[in-house]
This record gives sequence, structure tokens and C-alpha cells, in this order.
Amino acid sequence: MSNWDSLHYKAKTLEARLERKVQSYSSVAQKINANFLCDEENPLMESVDEQSLSSEIERDLNELYECIQNMRSCTMGSQSHHQEVLIKRYYEIHFDYSTEFKNTSATVQRKRESMELMQSSKNLHKDEQDSSVSKLLKEKSSIAASMKSINDVISQAFDTKNALVNQRNSLLGSSGGLSNLTANVPGFGRLIDGIQRKKSYEQIIIAVVIGVLLCFTIWWVFLR
Repeated sequence: MSNWDSLHYKAKTLEARLERKVQSYSSVAQKINANFLCDEENPLMESVDEQSLSSEIERDLNELYECIQNMRSCTMGSQSHHQEVLIKRYYEIHFDYSTEFKNTSATVQRKRESMELMQSSKNLHKDEQDSSVSKLLKEKSSIAASMKSINDVISQAFDTKNALVNQRNSLLGSSGGLSNLTANVPGFGRLIDGIQRKKSYEQIIIAVVIGVLLCFTIWWVFLR
């Protein structure tokens, strides 16, 4: 296997791994979001699954970026159109997964900070009736219900986004297949041009024959 093929195979493996892990991370984030302020005894502020997935995704994103850079260096000066399309596609994939991961991670961090704030407020005022904290805790149920509704909307948005990513990958795969066909059959375009020229030549011959027959018919009927 050539260096390019090896790097391409690694990039495909990392892409599949990132797709699976980013989706799992989004599910964990949605679970944390749904349980926000619903479990005061164990509010999921330190989710082992979330921290582990976060570390793995960051490592895979770094590996994919290095792999793309190596693919670019490998083809420096002799880059085909198909290779250029693949490198551009993997840059877009890295950007998409990196952006989604950062947004989800930021959401989880905000939820964690909110949970810590609520827990601290509860511990500070557990022996006294502070009016502001009391009001805040009374609104806990309505906030939790609102967060669950938002979680449903986010879940639908992630499903739509994944469907669009799959459609984009299918279209890019089709484009790559056409590029391979053009690269492997360099005479394909010349063959089509030859067929079109031959068809035009035959049409001209048929038109000339029809014209001659028409002239002969007119001469035979009217001038003979």
C-alpha cells in the first residue's frame, strides 16, 4: 500500500470513529441537559462518560488534522484532482466535527457551572430562609420542564444535522467516483466527441440525399 493509500485509509477510519463518538457525546450532553436540576443528590456534575468521550474526541480530532496535513505533504507537486477533492473534503469534515464538539462541550460546561452554583447556594443558605434563593428554588420545576423541551428541540436538530452530513458524504463520494472515472479513462471525452462528430456527419449526408431526391422529384413532375 502506498503512503497516500495508507493515509487515506487512516483518515476514513478516523472519520467513522469521530462520527460515532461525536454522536455519543451529543447523547450524553442531552442526558445531562435533561437531568439538569432534577437530581439534587447526584446532579451529574462529574460525568465519567462525558469526560472520557471528550478526551477521546480531542485526540481523534488532532490525529485527523495531522493525517490531513500528511496527505497534503505527500501529494505536494503531484496532486491529482481527485486527491485535491479528498483533502478538501476531510478538511470540511474536521471543521464540522470540531465545531459540533466545541459547541456541545461548551453547553455541558455551562450546565455544570449552573449546577455548581445552585448546589453552592443551597449549602450556604440551608439554615436560613433567604428570599432570593427560596424563589430560585421554587422555580426549579418550571426551569427543568423548559430544559426538557429545549432538549427535545436540540435532539431533533442533531438528527437533522446528521442526515445532512450523510447526504453531503454521499454526494462527495459520487463526485469522487466520477473523478476516478475521468482519471482512469483519459480517452473517454475524446470518444464522446468522435461519436458526436460522426453523428453530425451522418446527418449532413442524409440531408444532402434528401435534397437531391427532392430536386429530382420536382424535375420529374414539373420539368420533364
